[in-house]
Amino acid sequence: MAIRTNDNGLVYLNSRTMTAIFDCVYGINDHLEPETKKLLQEDMFHSFIKMLLAQQDFNYRYRFSQTAYLFPLFEATVGPMETNSDGTTLWLAMGLAIKELYGLRRETLKGLLEKIKLRK
Repeated sequence: MAIRTNDNGLVYLNSRTMTAIFDCVYGINDHLEPETKKLLQEDMFHSFIKMLLAQQDFNYRYRFSQTAYLFPLFEATVGPMETNSDGTTLWLAMGLAIKELYGLRRETLKGLLEKIKLRK
């Protein structure tokens, strides 16, 4: 199975890939969904996730204000989130990584977040 890419050579973001990305929000581990594990067998997707996790880590550690700005967007799409939670901050940091890598507007990111079929 080949990973679909956009015009910029980045992984095409749809429900399947967005769900897998956020399944990896706590890292690549044994507790991932079967579909995520299947996608991670593709070298390109695995490398893509590692890149996003690196950006997520940077955002988590050094860009709290920028990640906090996305809180209302996540609350409105993926559901209630705890304030002052490391898990919430990791989700926000991943969202910021995607938003910046793809040059997304807030509304476009909102539409993509609504496609996530995962609650952790």
